[in-house]
This record gives sequence, structure tokens and C-alpha cells, in this order.
Amino acid sequence: MITGYNTDVEFGGVVYHVQTEDKGLQTPIILSLVYIGGAILASKRAPYDDLIARGFDEQILVERLQRQHKLICAAVHAGRIEDLKRMSERDAASSTAVARAKTSTDDQDRKSDKHPPQIDSSSSVADLDDAPLSLKLVDEPELRGGKSVVLRLLVTRLAKGGRAPAANARLVLKTLGTAFATNTVEATANERGMAAISLSLPEFRKGRAAILVQAEDNGVTAELRRIILPGHN
Repeated sequence: MITGYNTDVEFGGVVYHVQTEDKGLQTPIILSLVYIGGAILASKRAPYDDLIARGFDEQILVERLQRQHKLICAAVHAGRIEDLKRMSERDAASSTAVARAKTSTDDQDRKSDKHPPQIDSSSSVADLDDAPLSLKLVDEPELRGGKSVVLRLLVTRLAKGGRAPAANARLVLKTLGTAFATNTVEATANERGMAAISLSLPEFRKGRAAILVQAEDNGVTAELRRIILPGHN
């Protein structure tokens, strides 16, 4: 897996955070996310199966990752936010069409549950429904320095006929920042693939901070990241 890029881009007095990363050879996708605050505004997924098929070349992958990151940053800098949103919708519709057909039966079962997990639409653009392991935030609480939050996480694995809860998946949450020491919390998903982690976010006024959540299930991993906003002055 190749180290990604993180860039803050300002347009119209608003600072957008652009993150581009390689999801690794098990899920060969270059994923770019555009954040505003702690929520995902837009995304771009670019598979590189063709690169693997003809003989993996890491330098070519690095160049593709750099190019995609620069293009997304340039679009934000030019104010093409709505274009990015529409691009996200097209990507999401294309990538989930087959998965929806496969999981129609499972969806009916979930609807009968009295308390089904509700996935916030702001994170749906980044969902990888064909990934061997998927990690999602059930809701999107504001992550701000000095606040206490409860993160409800859902871990699923690819299974015959759709997705299944990744019961007993191991979760590691790291709070990262330039103004404070890294803090690590561990948890285990229950039989429904759910885990709730209580978190006290360090208070800070300057610098950058984020949470990184990593899930592991029988040697397969998935992760998600969210930006932590500075505390109120």
C-alpha cells in the first residue's frame, strides 16, 4: 500500500480537505475524498485492476495517485464543488448496481429488524460494497477538540449473496494530531458486526487532528478516517 496525500484547499472562504489514498492490492482502488468539517462531501474511486493484470508497476500507481489528487484539488480550487458531488453520485451508482441486486434478499431481512443501522448519506459515497471487508460509521457526529463522542461502527465482510456482519472483528481506533500524543482504543464487533467506542477528543486550537479506525477480520483489513475540528475559541 502506497502512502497517500492530504491537502487543505480554500475556496470562497471555506477550507476543504482533500485526501487521496491507495486501498491496497486486495482492493485495488485509488480513493479520493473531499471533506468539509468532519463530513465527506464528495469522492472519486479509480480502480487499477488493469495495472495488476499487465504486471504491477508501483511507479505507475504512484503517478496515477498523484495525478488524481492534483485533479481533485484543482477542481476544488476552481469552485467545481457541484461537479465533484455529481461525479460522486455517478461513481456510487455504478459501483453499487451489482451489489444491490445481490443483496436484495438481505435488505428485506434488515427492514424487518426493529432497530436497523442507519448509514448517513454523507458517507455513502465512499462505501466499497465489493470490498472483502467494509468499515462504516453508522452516524456522523461532529468531531471537535474537547468534545466527548460515541462512535457507532459497522463492520461487514463480503459473503455469498451479499454482505454479512463481521462478528468478532477487531477494531483499533487511533486519535492522531500535531498538537497532542497519539491515543489508541481497541474494541471488538458484536454478532451484528457493531461496536460502540466512547471517545474524549483532546482539546486543541492549532494544528491538525484526525481519527483513524482500522478493522481486522481473519487477516483482512479495512479502515476509515475522519477529521477532528479545532475546539471553539
